[in-house]
Amino acid sequence: MRESFKFILFVVLLVGFFSACSDDGSSAPEEPVDTFDASVVCSAEGVNGYGEPNRGTFTDARDGQVYKYTTIGNQVWMAENLKFDAPYSLCYGKIDGFCDTFGRFYSLHVNGEYFDLFDQDLVDTICPAGWRVPSMDDWNILANNMGGPQRGAKRLISSSDFGDKYKPGTDDCGFNSLPAGFWLLNGKLSGEYTYSIYWTSTTMEYQVSYYCALDYDNFYFWHNHPKMSIRCVKN
Repeated sequence: MRESFKFILFVVLLVGFFSACSDDGSSAPEEPVDTFDASVVCSAEGVNGYGEPNRGTFTDARDGQVYKYTTIGNQVWMAENLKFDAPYSLCYGKIDGFCDTFGRFYSLHVNGEYFDLFDQDLVDTICPAGWRVPSMDDWNILANNMGGPQRGAKRLISSSDFGDKYKPGTDDCGFNSLPAGFWLLNGKLSGEYTYSIYWTSTTMEYQVSYYCALDYDNFYFWHNHPKMSIRCVKN
């Protein structure tokens, strides 16, 4: 009887062991739960930490340009690309209405060079008073507020139709990221109507800076191109 009991106990323990091994080996890691809620993260109603409506407009006193803005988490972002006629900037006029929609292209390096140190005076003054060129940290905070880089990208890009190359986003927070692409040294554009690419105020290495790019699938950083768009964040 005692031997039978020992055998049954052995079988039970053996089954439990293999069951545990199977669970450990076959269970795939669970996807993080997506808790994003636009009504909480970026409500169109209410007042932000600056005592202003969560969404609205403001005027750049330098040229009278009126910009939309939106509040996302504790950040307030311009909801349009910068259009200020700053040194080394240009308006791409080879496509009718391009500049009105997508704003200007800028260089923030000394003398407008492709690779050089930041022109710090320009970086500090190119956005309207009370606003700044966002750092990588600013962009990362934005991505996290939107549910992470991959989920957040499609929630930030414009829901407008920009043609066959463009996959519209949901624009849940009114950020309206625009697929301007970037300007090349030969005077042409790359990535137009495909993805958004913005200056950051963060140095990558000597004479190279980071950009932030968004398309439907991702939100990522790499080294600067000759001239790119600017999207300002409130100080």
